[in-house]
Amino acid sequence: MGPRFSKPYLLKMTIHRKMRGTHEQTESILRTWLHNVGFDLQQAVRPFHTTLYAELEEWIMSQNLQEHQLSLIWKLLPACTSAADKWYPHASHQLKRYIALYTTFLLYVDDKAEQDLEQILSDLQRVSSGAHHGLHTLKCDDTVVNLWLELVATETGMFYGPYSTGVITKGLVDFMLGNTVEASVAAVLQLPAKFGHRVSKFVRDKTGAGEVYAHFIFPEHLAEESGHLPTYMPLIACMLDIIDDVNDILSFFKESVVGTEMNTNIMNRARTSCCSPHDVLKQLCRETTETIDVVSNVVEDNGVVGELWKDFINGYIMWHICEDRYRLKEIGLAMTE
Repeated sequence: MGPRFSKPYLLKMTIHRKMRGTHEQTESILRTWLHNVGFDLQQAVRPFHTTLYAELEEWIMSQNLQEHQLSLIWKLLPACTSAADKWYPHASHQLKRYIALYTTFLLYVDDKAEQDLEQILSDLQRVSSGAHHGLHTLKCDDTVVNLWLELVATETGMFYGPYSTGVITKGLVDFMLGNTVEASVAAVLQLPAKFGHRVSKFVRDKTGAGEVYAHFIFPEHLAEESGHLPTYMPLIACMLDIIDDVNDILSFFKESVVGTEMNTNIMNRARTSCCSPHDVLKQLCRETTETIDVVSNVVEDNGVVGELWKDFINGYIMWHICEDRYRLKEIGLAMTE
């Protein structure tokens, strides 16, 4: 006669087997997707940019921020420094500084809106309603938001042409609008699949800032707007989708497998489509692979634009895998730094 196990033990073992199965399913989907988009897990990883980080750290310390603001920024700054360097490896040092700060301030607002929307809602509304006067005229309650407004208003035109500067400026306002509606709209979608998908994507496009980060790829010193805009502008919509979707794909494990976040694009699509999150993940992987192929094929013979795009998407995927916040090492997806 075999050993007898208590009900709590059997329940624990059942849960463990289900979790292991879910982990393995997620790993299989992600490994297949990485293979299909041609990402090499064995490639050399760009080391952390310690010089840039030290410079940013010194500048932030000089801004006389409050302790609770610094506490959040210190959590974000390493990842944002790494992102600026890995995503945009050809950018100048000063542009990487700009992008690292932009990303830090964006994620600061994102975290604030998620943790305590009411605390920052007045600033979101102030920027949304007053932006037509110019970002430089706005004064918000949160000093970090003011630093973001000043950064965009004074430095964007130093690095980008007129069209991209406009997109990046608009993107800040879009992000504020997206955070305002995300909590109240996306979590209560009760629409048929087709329309629920559209609403979820609408909110995702605003809060993902994909259009901004697509334009960040093409600064004036690398791809002058007057000569290269006709090449990459028709592809911005595809690039926006790729930027948002790659983040959704590589965030899925931390958010919806080991995490319990329900208000994400994948979970919203699953809920409105009445299918499993893993089915949506597979569908999103197929869609993203196809879109990456389209963009890559169009720009591969376009010199600098093709090179900048290729290195961006490679660095973008690399960053997600290397960042501990995505917890991908737990399912065996890792790179050696």
